[in-house]
Amino acid sequence: MARFDEKVVIITGASSGIGQATAVLFAKRGASIAITGRSEKNLQATRDLAIKAGGTDDKILLIVADVTKEEDTKRIIDETVKKFGQLDVLVNNAGGGTLEGFNDSHFNQPLKVYDYVNNLNMRSVIALCQEAIPHLKKTKGNIVNVSSIGSSRPMPGYTYYQVAKASLDHLNRCLAVALGPEGVRVNNVNPGIIRTNFNQAMGVPDETVKKLEDAWVKPNVPLRRPGEPIEIATTIAFLASDEASYITGQMIIADGGTCINTPPLPSEQL
Repeated sequence: MARFDEKVVIITGASSGIGQATAVLFAKRGASIAITGRSEKNLQATRDLAIKAGGTDDKILLIVADVTKEEDTKRIIDETVKKFGQLDVLVNNAGGGTLEGFNDSHFNQPLKVYDYVNNLNMRSVIALCQEAIPHLKKTKGNIVNVSSIGSSRPMPGYTYYQVAKASLDHLNRCLAVALGPEGVRVNNVNPGIIRTNFNQAMGVPDETVKKLEDAWVKPNVPLRRPGEPIEIATTIAFLASDEASYITGQMIIADGGTCINTPPLPSEQL
C-alpha cells in the first residue's frame, strides 16, 4: 500500500462521492490534502471523515471554490502552495451534468448547456493544470483526472457530458506527451456506474436513481453491481503513487466490465 507522507495533494469536488473518498484515503495514507468544493458544510464533513481515518487537522486545507471560475482555480493552487510549500498531486475530480433541456432521444439541448457542462468538466481542468504545472515540475509530481466510460461509450441524452469527457481523455494524452520530459505524469480514471449522488445533483429523485441503477446494472455490468467511491479512490491513489511511476497518458477503466460486455441475445432469437 503506497504512502503519501510528505506529499501534498489537491482534490477537487471533494465534498461528496469519489472526491470525498479520495480525500479520506489520501489523508489516511499520510498526505497533506487541500480539498475543494462549493459547499463548506460538505467539505467540513469530508474533513471530519479524513481525521477519523487518521489524518490530522494541520494537514487538511479547506478551500470553498467554484472550479468554473478562473479566479478560484488560481486561488486553489496559490492557497495550497502557500500553506504546504509545494504540490505533488492534482486530482481533477470535479464534474457533472445537468438535466436542463434533457431529452433521451434527440440532440436538442441548448448551447448554454454545452457551455456549462464543458466549463465544469473540461475547461476547469485546463485552468487548474495551467496553474499547477509549474509546481508539479518542481516536485516531479503528477495529475490524475476523473473521466468516464461515457468518453468512449455513448449514451443518448448525455451528449455534452460525454463529449467533454472525450476531450478530457485526449487532453490527458497531450499533457502526458508534453510533460513527460519534465518528469510529470498525467493519467485518467474512467469510472462506470458508481454509487454517488451524481444523478441526484442533477435533480433526479432517489427512487428514480434506484430504478435506473437496477435497470442498467443487470444487463450491462458483468460484476452485477455498481462500483463504490472507494474503489475509484484506490485507483486514483495507485496512479498518483510511485508504484505507477512508468504509467502516463493512460485511461484506466474501472467499470465492473461494462465496456467489454455485450448483452446476450434474447432467448427467442437463438
